Amino acid sequence: MNKDPVSDFLVLLERLDEPSRQLIENASTYLTVKPRQFVYRQGEVADAIYVVVSGAVEAVTFSPDGTQSRSVALMTAGEFFGDLAIFTDNPRFAAIRACAVTELQRIDRDSFLGLLKTVPELGSFFIHHLAHRLHTTSTEAHFNIYSIDLMGNLKRFDLLTIVQAITGMGHTGELCLNNTDNKLLGSFFFRNGRVEHARFAHLLGVEAIWQGFIESTSEGVFVFRSLNEPTQPFPEAHKINLESTSLLLEGVGKRDTYQGIPEALRKMEGRLARMAEALEWKNDENRSVAEAIWESMAEPQPLGKIWLKLNYSAITFLEVVMEMGMNGQAELFVEASEEPAT
Repeated sequence: MNKDPVSDFLVLLERLDEPSRQLIENASTYLTVKPRQFVYRQGEVADAIYVVVSGAVEAVTFSPDGTQSRSVALMTAGEFFGDLAIFTDNPRFAAIRACAVTELQRIDRDSFLGLLKTVPELGSFFIHHLAHRLHTTSTEAHFNIYSIDLMGNLKRFDLLTIVQAITGMGHTGELCLNNTDNKLLGSFFFRNGRVEHARFAHLLGVEAIWQGFIESTSEGVFVFRSLNEPTQPFPEAHKINLESTSLLLEGVGKRDTYQGIPEALRKMEGRLARMAEALEWKNDENRSVAEAIWESMAEPQPLGKIWLKLNYSAITFLEVVMEMGMNGQAELFVEASEEPAT
């Protein structure tokens, strides 16, 4: 479904002679679909092909139980869809959903099959497109045989277990976590079994790893591919230098500590305020964290708002917040029904 100049239906129409164009126009109807509206759904009978005149649509596949979905293609002006199911006489393989206000040209099944016989250029156009699609699919399948080393459902594996498996293999590649809407939750690049870079939620580096370890992500999928370099660049300033064993052991400790933190804090509830004129901090190990939090709460701020400004995992952040409360540097104000952090 990827567009190239030779597979642009609107370009084809411009090349045709007027009688051929008129035959196609007479067989066409036009419709406008709204954002998120389905043109057709997965499994439905194939009764027409569609051309995107303006706007954009996405092809979406759903799991058999309907609980998970994956966006597999995006189509814009000139691209078309629905032809393969007509050629194979099979139900729709994927659902088609509008991404924006979209105008579509629709040609019903019988009219389309008739046009292939009466307009030779149209038949050649679809033969080329199907051959191109077959080549692309075969190439991707060949690549995937060798590139996917590990994949699964996040309901069965947490990130700590997945990272442990990859480090044990000693591979170089990228691990991606996606939610049920196929949106990226996090990506982690491994070199020779060591986590070199990490991105999770709004975090980068080792703090992204800690956040991934402590956060319960039970919906979605993970895929690890053998790659020499990450698909998206990571800032070198956040490169991770921990040995795999140390990373895993520290991660287990942080996960256990996080579970012992009061629920109100884990939910980032309440507002944090300074209780001293200046920050006095004796713990050199987390001084930089304390200073960053202190600077972010010149005025009382919601706990969650402060956290989202900083590149620290929830466990790193909350441990310092509690230490601030214990030494009188700050106070967390929560609802009257809840326990204060201090």
